[in-house]
Amino acid sequence: MSFATLLFGIQHRQADIAGQGYALYGVALKQLNQVLSDATRYTRDEVIVAVAALAISESLVPTGPNNYLTHMMGLQRLVDLQDPVSFWSGKSSGFCKGVRFMILFASLQLGKPSILARSDWKKAMRADSSHEQLQEQDLFDVLADCTVLLAELDAVSSAWDADAIKPREQRDEIQQRACCLLTHLHEWRLRWDADLKNAFCDTPASPFGSKESQFACNGDPNRSLVTVAGIATVPTAVMLMLYNLALMHVLKILETLPREESTPRNALHQPETAGRYHAYERIAAREACRCIQYYMSIRRRLDASASPIVHWAVAAAWARLRRDDSVEGAWMRDLLTGRGRQIVAEGLWTTYKWLNSLPE
Repeated sequence: MSFATLLFGIQHRQADIAGQGYALYGVALKQLNQVLSDATRYTRDEVIVAVAALAISESLVPTGPNNYLTHMMGLQRLVDLQDPVSFWSGKSSGFCKGVRFMILFASLQLGKPSILARSDWKKAMRADSSHEQLQEQDLFDVLADCTVLLAELDAVSSAWDADAIKPREQRDEIQQRACCLLTHLHEWRLRWDADLKNAFCDTPASPFGSKESQFACNGDPNRSLVTVAGIATVPTAVMLMLYNLALMHVLKILETLPREESTPRNALHQPETAGRYHAYERIAAREACRCIQYYMSIRRRLDASASPIVHWAVAAAWARLRRDDSVEGAWMRDLLTGRGRQIVAEGLWTTYKWLNSLPE
């Protein structure tokens, strides 16, 4: 009730209704804290639903900076107390997908390992899944693995000493696992492009191993990518956004690996490597942008009813295109500045610090 009242009051600029929402929010938090202090009650379904609702509320009508992340990480701790099989099979798929998204989003934002990277959760989330659901789960599994790699990368970077053997071994292991994820994404995209249902998506987006690769563009990052007319359906566009999200996260890990300054130019960690990964990230962001453009051409508005994947894709693409002079970068700039801001859910502007600095 607090979420619904707050959202309605703020979207319709009704201060009295929004005030009622804030009052309800305070009551909800007080009741929730009481329940969480009781070991016999905090694993109940209604508690998990309440924390998830508060996380969504904070994402769209925030009461403070990063409160949404606090609720999402709290949600992960509660879900971790559940049996993966009974949790995933005993609830609606829509709710479980929302929980999956929030847990992974927060873990990636904070660089903390997610429980969804564990084999028991991966197995549970694949049970009784359709072909399309398995395709989607493949990408979420990559994102889950990225949460673990990001945490390890942060530890290695904090203790980095180019002359020490152990940090270098740890770095090399992280790179190897990230490259395996990159190969996995490449194979996923080949299967996706081979499916006739996706035949309209005319440009593959796999970084290595294919002459038709999106990244085999003769060094031209402004090469035309997927066009609005080349995307078949809204679900296709959302799936491609998720693919490019996973791809950007893996590439970011590879780009930010610590390197020795004295490494020879032809060595594994040569200085140009980070630049190449950065260029690949930009290309993936541009394809995500084209998918967002198609989505907006059909749905017209990026509001609370849009898939959270779309909101995430907007954030990730803009973070990489905000200083880009490509057509996609210009389109994103127009979407997210004063002229286009009215089509986006208002509460999201306080969710991302980089959006707050946009010109009116």
